[in-house]
Amino acid sequence: MKRNEQTVLADSPAFGRVYDCGDCGCIHMQVGAVSITFTPDAYMKLVAMVNTSAASMETCIQSKSGEPDLDV
Repeated sequence: MKRNEQTVLADSPAFGRVYDCGDCGCIHMQVGAVSITFTPDAYMKLVAMVNTSAASMETCIQSKSGEPDLDV
């Protein structure tokens, strides 16, 4: 069986990488010494959760700094 090539989806030098190994059909995430493997569906759920948390964090930072929320 021929091995498919790895596809790097994101790379942040000295931090981590997200890639499809080309063999198992899963998405692999490495951050430092931690490696997690996700099914594509689970990976997309993680992406949605992280995007939601980033928006919530931004709102929290704005409210703590006294800046007006522009999404009104």
